[in-house]
Amino acid sequence: GGGTVVIPKGTFLSGPITMKSNVNLFLASGDTLKILPYGSGNGILPGTYPNNGSLDQYTPFIYGKSLSNIEISGSGTIEGQGSPWWTAYATNTNMKRPCLIRLVASNTVLVTGITLQNSPGVHVTIGQSSTMGSNATISYITVKAPNTSPNTDAIDTWYCKGININHCNLSEGDDNVAMDSYSQNVSITDCTFGFGHGVSVGSYAIGVNNITVDSCTFTGTTNGIRLKSARDRGGNAANAVYNLSYSNITMTNVTWPFYITSYYQTSSPSRTDTAMAITGTTPSWKNIYFKNITVTNSTYAGFIWGLPEQHVNNVVFDNVKISATSRGMQTCYVDSLIFKNCSSITIPGSKGNAIYLPLDTLNVRGINGITGKSTSCFAAGIEDIMSGSLPCFPNPATNHVTINSDNAISKVMLFTLTGIKIKEVNAHKSTQFLLDISS
Repeated sequence: GGGTVVIPKGTFLSGPITMKSNVNLFLASGDTLKILPYGSGNGILPGTYPNNGSLDQYTPFIYGKSLSNIEISGSGTIEGQGSPWWTAYATNTNMKRPCLIRLVASNTVLVTGITLQNSPGVHVTIGQSSTMGSNATISYITVKAPNTSPNTDAIDTWYCKGININHCNLSEGDDNVAMDSYSQNVSITDCTFGFGHGVSVGSYAIGVNNITVDSCTFTGTTNGIRLKSARDRGGNAANAVYNLSYSNITMTNVTWPFYITSYYQTSSPSRTDTAMAITGTTPSWKNIYFKNITVTNSTYAGFIWGLPEQHVNNVVFDNVKISATSRGMQTCYVDSLIFKNCSSITIPGSKGNAIYLPLDTLNVRGINGITGKSTSCFAAGIEDIMSGSLPCFPNPATNHVTINSDNAISKVMLFTLTGIKIKEVNAHKSTQFLLDISS
């Protein structure tokens, strides 16, 4: 209902652009839209990018807030002319550089087809507000910047429910995708990641949940899948990060294919760190599922390090093959680390154990921690298999199911189809057990 603004073929310089609801900003083929250049910090030199009234503080290039039904599309290019900004930022990290696109607290958003390159800061931000947006799609875009460019994330998401990122090619100097606080119901599919720090959650990791990353490739990224936070950036159990699924992924020449830390901005967490009181900002990670992933020629197999007071909980590797050159997987403060369906870690024999357990990691199953060979390589992909089946009724089950066995039942565990354990109960060695599944 608002029409389309067309930027035709050609090269154009522009200052900040403000979007309105129901409008499509269309960049035609052969169009290059350049932002005005950096202006020595004050933004008032003729022909330079304006500041927002304060020294070294700049507003986004394309911006919208509290909008509905907006689109930025076409096959043209947005050029950020970032190099002078990056040089200035190196000497003044308090400078707030413009991102190329930032859409805040908006509903029904589409960014598709265009190329974004050399942003002064982040290329695309969805959210970063205390008000939730919804229904954002970013598809078929290309993001390019040097791998040395500082904090030039390709896509950042905040405070948005329902985000679909698909068929994107992202290569720059920081996170390829960063899902920060209250990024919910996110799907990232069929994307290609080059330079960058991988697909991340955090470092502000409050209320991030229901994330699906599927059918993506990582080549030469610093990290593949990274979860990062710190004691002052999490949301504890009430706003935990949970239900993260990563599947059908290939990684080649990635430094850290799997990197989970509650010690963000700490280069090497101390093994002597003592447990602190759990607060409303303590990071909480749980129900993390990796399936059908092949890692080739990574430097390290992985890194999973929770807090002594708040462990990482319930991590499953299902048919994951990791081949690393320098070191195995280091895990600290992890509860329930499961390798299933022939998952394995391969490292040179002279590089130590496949899994390092320097501190409290409980219930590691399905893999030989020294050799990295699978101990769960069954055709069905299930660790414990009984011959025959157990009678259960009613079938299909409703709120309860009764399980009968000729032998004593020690305990009953209930799993989702993705392999995440959601319930475990003591059956007290009975031969008939009534399992409550109403919740």
